[in-house]
Amino acid sequence: MKGKTVVAVALVGGVATMFSTHVNVYAATTMLSTHIELNGADVINPVHTTAVDPSTHQETSFLPIYYAMEVLNKLGVTSNWNGTTWSMSVPSGLNPDLFNPTTATNQMYFVMNGVRVEAAPKLVAVDPSSKQSTTFVPIYYLENALKRIGVSSTWNGTTWDLTQASVAPVTQSDMATAMWNTFASISWDINSHPSMSEVGITPSSTAPVTGGQVATWLSKWASKAKGMTAPNGPQKGQWIPYNLTYEASIDPFTWAQVNGLFNGTNISGASSVVSTSELSTIINNLQWWLTGDRVINGVNHLHVPFYSDYGMWLTETSPKPTTSGASGGNGVSESNYQSYLADETLYYDQITAQVSGTTILLTLPNTSYSASNMAWDVVDGYWEYGGWQAKDNRGGKTLSVPNNGTAGLNIDTASLNPDMYLEGFQIAFNNTGTDPGLTQAYDWGEGQNPPAK
Repeated sequence: MKGKTVVAVALVGGVATMFSTHVNVYAATTMLSTHIELNGADVINPVHTTAVDPSTHQETSFLPIYYAMEVLNKLGVTSNWNGTTWSMSVPSGLNPDLFNPTTATNQMYFVMNGVRVEAAPKLVAVDPSSKQSTTFVPIYYLENALKRIGVSSTWNGTTWDLTQASVAPVTQSDMATAMWNTFASISWDINSHPSMSEVGITPSSTAPVTGGQVATWLSKWASKAKGMTAPNGPQKGQWIPYNLTYEASIDPFTWAQVNGLFNGTNISGASSVVSTSELSTIINNLQWWLTGDRVINGVNHLHVPFYSDYGMWLTETSPKPTTSGASGGNGVSESNYQSYLADETLYYDQITAQVSGTTILLTLPNTSYSASNMAWDVVDGYWEYGGWQAKDNRGGKTLSVPNNGTAGLNIDTASLNPDMYLEGFQIAFNNTGTDPGLTQAYDWGEGQNPPAK
């Protein structure tokens, strides 16, 4: 292997400290710019460092495996790392070559669909962002593993360029099955679990699936599985099924796009065909939306709850009262209502939270230039940030919210546009002890109250 440059990847990015296989070697602490490209598109830009691979005694380039996992995810490969084994789940559409499993031994192993395909040394490093130790693995070995799914790659010291031999479309049946399996795994905030036939779809086992079909199936499922009891108005006390009339768009694809279902994919319109590499990304986004939260490297990424906005729609779009004391709404047009709701959804879905002992580090995006003139109000017991009349209510910062278990966290939004009458999301979390309940969001503004303390 003389003259061969070996590239390596790690679980979360960082400054390398040392790795030990046959000998102990210290890695360079210089962080260098890196580009990872997939099929010619720049998909992620981490950093890398260098050390000597004790197996080959040659200098090796290292970068965080988290980013490698992100790239593999775009290929349709999902991953799990337990400190020794990197387990990869490869969809059948990629036709993985799992013959001739490796018998080599080393510090870590690459496993595809239960078959050990590569063994590699690993490097302990510190993530400069989180300051936590992490594990690095050599990409040279990963390159060998990726050949088994038809992916070739090159490394020039700055750019890791991956090329997928062919990108097969996902069949309607494949996608529908993955979606319904995801629905079945969710128990929180589901009124019923309708089958495909009950929502009126019969997916083809041969035809490709489009983004528009995925969104339409989801809206049909929601109309049977979701809904709310009307809190007021002429239908007070009645069950109101989930309906796009009350959401950010009556168009299924636009509604799904606003809620991040196609984040991280190349799906740009309802007619876009879903590739094998995009199936797992869509399913991960679907699960994020259904649960209202996902955790990446110990950080919670929040999502507006998948809950009907009927109550907000009724209040905002009903005509204003014509006489003093009469009942009525705020008279907001349907188009303005949808625009404001879409804007606030996009900002809310950028919130991150990390629990650190008795503190919740809550990062709010800056809404100073939001189309809906949006404000934040965060409350936890007697602690509060923002509010509709506060001078500082636009976020763009990380808040240190007390996590003392005596109250639940509330994250509220509002449009300062007078047409919206200061309405917005009111999301509550049920704090139990030191658990702030971030994995189970309640749409308090729509009458979904967390349990009383």
